[in-house]
Amino acid sequence: MFGKKIRTEIKVEGMHCNHCAGKVEAAIKALDGVKSVKVDLDSKSAEIVSSAELDRAVLAKAISDAGFTMAE
Repeated sequence: MFGKKIRTEIKVEGMHCNHCAGKVEAAIKALDGVKSVKVDLDSKSAEIVSSAELDRAVLAKAISDAGFTMAE
């Protein structure tokens, strides 16, 4: 049986270049349960696929620690 997949899309403020997007992607990928992350610089968003529902506070902290802000 295949594992559960939950898709989450968030907005990220403060990204200005591909390096910024890479930092956000790495920060999110490091979280437990995250299977994949696709950060889109143009739309200032990240699409996350995880095996469980992500705690928004934990997600926001990881992004903040990378130097960016998760939009509410």
